[in-house]
Amino acid sequence: MSERETVNRYVIGDIHGCNRTFGKLLKKINISKSDEIYILGDMINRGSNSSGVLNRIIKLKKQGFKIFPLKGNHEQMLLTVINNEPERLFNFLRFYKSSDLLSMKGKIKKKYIKLLETLPTYFELDNFILVHAALDLSNDNIFENQEFMLSSRYQRGNISQLEGKILIHGHTVSDFETIKERINERSQIICIDNGCIYGDSRKGFGRLVCLNIDKMEIISKRNCENA
Repeated sequence: MSERETVNRYVIGDIHGCNRTFGKLLKKINISKSDEIYILGDMINRGSNSSGVLNRIIKLKKQGFKIFPLKGNHEQMLLTVINNEPERLFNFLRFYKSSDLLSMKGKIKKKYIKLLETLPTYFELDNFILVHAALDLSNDNIFENQEFMLSSRYQRGNISQLEGKILIHGHTVSDFETIKERINERSQIICIDNGCIYGDSRKGFGRLVCLNIDKMEIISKRNCENA
């Protein structure tokens, strides 16, 4: 990846274990170590290579890339099982096609737990707020309702609580044309989850979407896990 003078900030939607597609998208973006890459959570589960996604993120961090992943509901679910119901771990991972996260001893690799435990639930930037799912804008403290940020399928309250900032989130799958429309219109709430995991099974879906928030330009890569 080549160094560039221009610094960009990129926000990437739900990856869900689609590591090949994730890698192709990063190559398409051609990120620099001066750029900032934000990931909106749900990096794991459903796709076949959750370990590959986390390994890629860990490697990029070690290489000096500024990559900032958020916690999604799937990361939270895994942590809950690890901490509270470890007897369910194997069945949980098998159900979500994420058994590749296990070590040879049948435990979650420590480097994955270390990463997941440090994930924040939101980022507040100059003109943007990034969360996985939603914000409870009916609350005076819009960052207080952690469960809402991780799991809600709808936004609640008045957008005046955003104080002019644009909220970017994933979690609730939106068709590609709607995503582009909301970006072009500079909507104050923008979802960039196009359901990459669906591949070609649903028309209008199946892309891993990235938004350059400095240029408000969309970059995407169609699911290529089986290519």
